Amino acid sequence: MALNNHSQVSIVEPLRFHEVHGDQIRLSENNTRATRDRLNNTLLFTNRPILSHEIVQFYVEELSNDFYGLIRIGLTTINPDVFTRETLPKSMPQNDNRDWFVPAPRGVPIIKKNKTIRLKYTAEGEIYIDYDNTDFAKYLTVSPITKDIWCALDLNGMVSQIRLVQTEARVLPNPVDRARERYMQYTNHRQQENSSIYYSGELLPGFVTMKNCDENCEISNNIAVRKSSSSSITIDENLKRCMYIVMQILDMDHTLTNYLTIRCLTDGKSSNEHTKLIDTTFDHLTLGDEIGIRILPDGHITFSCDNRNVKPLFHIDLTVNDNPQVQQTSYHLEFIMNGRVTSLRLVGLYRPTDIEARTLPPAIGGGCQATVLNRVCPNGLSGLLLPCRHLCVCFECGQALIDRHSCPNVKCRKMVKGCIKVYKD
Repeated sequence: MALNNHSQVSIVEPLRFHEVHGDQIRLSENNTRATRDRLNNTLLFTNRPILSHEIVQFYVEELSNDFYGLIRIGLTTINPDVFTRETLPKSMPQNDNRDWFVPAPRGVPIIKKNKTIRLKYTAEGEIYIDYDNTDFAKYLTVSPITKDIWCALDLNGMVSQIRLVQTEARVLPNPVDRARERYMQYTNHRQQENSSIYYSGELLPGFVTMKNCDENCEISNNIAVRKSSSSSITIDENLKRCMYIVMQILDMDHTLTNYLTIRCLTDGKSSNEHTKLIDTTFDHLTLGDEIGIRILPDGHITFSCDNRNVKPLFHIDLTVNDNPQVQQTSYHLEFIMNGRVTSLRLVGLYRPTDIEARTLPPAIGGGCQATVLNRVCPNGLSGLLLPCRHLCVCFECGQALIDRHSCPNVKCRKMVKGCIKVYKD
C-alpha cells in the first residue's frame, strides 16, 4: 500500500509580522523585527495563520526603563487583511470572545532582554505559553479550533523591541495530505500497514468507493476525505457471516457533536431500519481510533471502537444467500461522514471461509428474505406463521424460521414462534 511518498508535504515560508499593525510600530525591512515608539496603538499580527502545535517564538531585544507592565500575546480568528487604519483596534480585548483568545499571565512573569517567549495551541483548544524559555504551561482552554487563526501581540509595557524568530514549518495544505500524514504517523510503529490494534487475526486488503462529495474530495490508498458537508464511502465487499471490517479515523471536526452514520445497503438500497447514527451514546471516538464492524453468524452487525464497548447496530437477513437456488442478495456497508469524522481509512477486512459464512443451517427454500424478493416461496405457500398468522412461506420454510427469524412480511417482522401446515383442498 504505497503512498507515493505521501505527496511530498509542502513547506511554507517562515513567520513574519503582518504589514497591518499599530501606528506606533516600526517594522524592519523583512518584517521580522518590531520596534515601539510610544505606548499606544501597538498591535501586531503574524503574516499567516499559525498551525496546531506550531511554536511561535518572540525574542526580546530591547527593554524600556520608562514604562512598566507586560506585553500581551494571544490568538485571533480575524484575518488582519480585513483591517484598515480606521478599523484596526488599538489593543487586544481585555476578555476572551468569539474571535479573540487572550490568556492572562499567571502572576508576573519575569521578562528579560535576550530571552524568548513562546506560544503554541492545539486543535482541541488548549493554548500554551512559555514566558521564561523553560517550559510550556497551559494558560487557556477554549472550544476546539477549526478556523484559521493568527497570533496577535500587544507590544506593551517594558518591552520596546522584539523579533519574531521562526524556522520553516511543514504545512499540510489540504485535508487529503493531512489524512495521509496521520496515516503514516499511526502506522509507522506497526510491522504491517494493514495490521490492527482492534483485530488480532489476519486482515486482508479491501477497497472503498466514495460518493456524495464535491470535486475536491479525494480517495486514494483506501483513505477517504470529506470536504463537502456530507460524504459517504462504501466498502466494496459483500457482507457475509463472521466478516470483520476495520476502519481508522484520520481527521475530525471537533465543533460537531455526532461522529458519523453507518448503514447497510441491500441491493444498493438503504432503509431506516438498517441505519444507525454513531454518537456519544456509543463511545468517545478520537483521532487514530479504529472502528471495528463485525457481522455475527445470526446476521447481527456490531460496532466497537478500539475493541471496547461492543454495541449492536442492526440485523440483516443472510438466510437467502445460503441457498444457491434463489436470488442472492448483496449487502454493502456504507459510512456517511456527516459529523465529526471527516476522514477514514480502510485498514483491512477479514474474509470468512465458506464454512464460516454458512455457520447456520440454511433454511429450506431460501428462507424469509427469498420470499420477500420472489414474492412467493420457491416451494409454494403452505406454512401459516404464528403468532402473526401470515401465509407467506411453505411449511418447511416456516419450520426452519421458528425461534430463528422474524416474519418475512415487511409490515410485520414479528418473531416466528410456530408454523401450521395449510392445505388448499
